[in-house]
Amino acid sequence: MGEAASVPRAARDTRRTTVRRRAVGTRDRIIAHLALVAEVSDGAGMASTRLAEAVGYPGSSVAFAQLLSGMERDGLISREVRGKRTYRITLSTPIPARAAADPIPMQDGSSLPVAFPAVIDYDELADRVILRLLRRLAELNPAELATLERLLAPRKTPAEELKIV
Repeated sequence: MGEAASVPRAARDTRRTTVRRRAVGTRDRIIAHLALVAEVSDGAGMASTRLAEAVGYPGSSVAFAQLLSGMERDGLISREVRGKRTYRITLSTPIPARAAADPIPMQDGSSLPVAFPAVIDYDELADRVILRLLRRLAELNPAELATLERLLAPRKTPAEELKIV
């Protein structure tokens, strides 16, 4: 029998240590593109791939499929899916939009206008902001929480800090 070799734990750990970040604005780019072209379709069932290329999505096809699935769940888009193939992708409902002053730049040098809803639901916006804040607070370590508490606590004036005994 052979001897067991001692391998440092760091060498055994094969998990990825990179920080994953959400592709900021990807949903907006998808919605803006679909607002321009009305639909993305492909007879071979590669509509997701065509859409990913059109909006310059940098991630994997699996991540893009999950993004589209989430957008469909949220009611933003509709997809015609059979098995693992996506044949058609459209906006769920036409969005009354106005063009933003700064269009979104694409990888190929072109740009897409940003679509904004004509009516803003401020309650939904507030809910999303609060959820984002709570998620971020849950990610803070104790030292960061202490710093935040110190910053948010009402400060005493120098006169209040002096105690005459």
